[in-house]
Amino acid sequence: MNIQQAISQLESTVRVYIARTAEGVPVVPVEAQRPVYLEGPPGIGKTAIMGQIARSLNIGLVSYTMTHHTR
Repeated sequence: MNIQQAISQLESTVRVYIARTAEGVPVVPVEAQRPVYLEGPPGIGKTAIMGQIARSLNIGLVSYTMTHHTR
């Protein structure tokens, strides 16, 4: 998978999670949603990609770094 494919899949996932019915009910219930977990070496742009997607969808981003808990 190349970076463009990864971005496309991530953006599709986020779009599904934020989708609402005409009545404003989440299409995927909040209880069924799961965090998006990206794994890879430091500095390859995981957070930057998610930030780019969040900005393009006009939503907030909460980034949690596991390296703070793996000492």
